[in-house]
Amino acid sequence: MFYSKATGGFYDDRIHGTRPVDAVEITAAHHAELLAAQSSGKRIEPDVNGYPVAVEPPPLTLAEAQAAALAAIDAEAGAARARYITTTYGQDSTYLLKAADADRYKAAGYPDALIASYPWVRSKARSMVAAPAATDYQAAADLITTTRDAWVVKGADIEEAREAGKHAVSAAATAIDAIAAKEAAISVLVAL
Repeated sequence: MFYSKATGGFYDDRIHGTRPVDAVEITAAHHAELLAAQSSGKRIEPDVNGYPVAVEPPPLTLAEAQAAALAAIDAEAGAARARYITTTYGQDSTYLLKAADADRYKAAGYPDALIASYPWVRSKARSMVAAPAATDYQAAADLITTTRDAWVVKGADIEEAREAGKHAVSAAATAIDAIAAKEAAISVLVAL
């Protein structure tokens, strides 16, 4: 096994055939140690003689810490939302259409004779009961709006935690402060 300071890469003659002229030979055990260290977050850099060593990465700058923290908060907010709603493509539109249909059906006084005019309520009732009656259509409409209303409250809580966390990260004066703000925001999001 060989390591090249110029490329920062490892070379095995059995695989690569040729290697850079600056490549230095290392043992298989040393190579395994370096890969393990890299997996734990360390970087592999050449020492003064060109041999690879594992070193701690430099500390994040404030901008790097903030960018990573903002992305982590958004990802955790997405995970929090996914605990309550289906996040597949197009599902958000389906939820909005179902809720609007149920609102119209309720506002019209639950007219079961006109159920064909309320396809989302009708399909919800049919998914719940094989041969729905008037009370099943009303129950379906009520379930749709109750579910929506519960999500509005939970969704607002998630958005508040996301925005507050991102604001705290953006206001951080140091990378350590940005990381702490991220961890605080993620704790809140995980608890929601």
